[in-house]
Amino acid sequence: MVWNEIESLHKNICKPIIWVHCASYGEFEQGLPIIESIKSKYPNYQIWLTFFSPSGYVHRKHDPSIDCITYLPFDSQKNATRFLDIIQPKLIIFIKYEFWYHYLLIAKERNIPSILASAIFRPDQIFFKPYGIFYKKMLSLFNAILVQDHISLQLVEPLLKQTQIRITGDTRFDRVLNTSKQLVQFDWMKRLNTDKIIIAGSTWNKDHEVLAIAANKIRDLNWIIVPHHVDESSISAVKKAFPYGITLTEFEASTSSYEAPIQLIIDRIGMLRNLYQYAYISYVGGGFGKDGVHNVLEPAVFGKPVIWGKEDKKFREAVGLRNAGGGFSIQDASEFTDRLTTLLTNEVAYKNASHNAAQFILNHAGATEKTIHYIQENRLLTN
Repeated sequence: MVWNEIESLHKNICKPIIWVHCASYGEFEQGLPIIESIKSKYPNYQIWLTFFSPSGYVHRKHDPSIDCITYLPFDSQKNATRFLDIIQPKLIIFIKYEFWYHYLLIAKERNIPSILASAIFRPDQIFFKPYGIFYKKMLSLFNAILVQDHISLQLVEPLLKQTQIRITGDTRFDRVLNTSKQLVQFDWMKRLNTDKIIIAGSTWNKDHEVLAIAANKIRDLNWIIVPHHVDESSISAVKKAFPYGITLTEFEASTSSYEAPIQLIIDRIGMLRNLYQYAYISYVGGGFGKDGVHNVLEPAVFGKPVIWGKEDKKFREAVGLRNAGGGFSIQDASEFTDRLTTLLTNEVAYKNASHNAAQFILNHAGATEKTIHYIQENRLLTN
């Protein structure tokens, strides 16, 4: 039971609490640079991290860098009162687009400052509808809303005081920059031949269809496929698309010499972020599904071209990378094959795309520093 865990963990608290809430693992990735910076600059505080989704809680439950990690009890006046009574935070930071009315209302009544960090808004959201009065009120409960871009600023500016809103940027750029400096190397990569490597990450079945067609036409490449799911049925589906493919488990167990290009299927989790460093060109999956393309920043940070499917309009980092010339969305397998061929044969096009990808990341870094600066400037925490 979540309350038992909250009560138990609270016994270990010996310093004032900063409460950070993330919906799921993706928002945690955005919040982590802020958490790390706070821990460095404010060592006299402890971090209490809450999640709504199991994807975050299960993956980070035993993270040694966080003092307490729990689910957040359902949003009600009773639960919010009880939770805030227990942890008594000195500062609350919600990441990206979390809005829990009773928690925010009671925090405001108790003069506990709250921030929505790395926030992003779209015109079709309920805040901007005639019937969205209740949700507009929730925005005003934050002491500050720190947004990613000018579009978000323009949308919420009419609803807030000028002192409540600021553009700070997207902390995911800082996250990928930080992780690119702390990479794990894989010895088994040395067994591949010297042909260029395509890393395809977070892929789904439709991505595999597109990738397989290109792989059959461009054979002098090493293809490394990292599917979004690695359960037995998912890996079997990848092997159907790549009948000559071999799983990493099979590859590591084999003593064969691999002098020809290989189609390698990664059948374990937690490797993708480090694998992207080996790519000559990266492909990011999800762009042919209704949920859209996955994280294009992780491969782009290595200064190599990135390609993905057509469903990217709701993902500003993907649109931004595409507009910057460091990434490319494709409509189908034919366009993917053509784009690959151009990048593989046109050295100028490849170098330009590589430079643009790296520069895009650097141009948008710094959101963490701006967020911390806001906290310091407004004296929301004291050492």
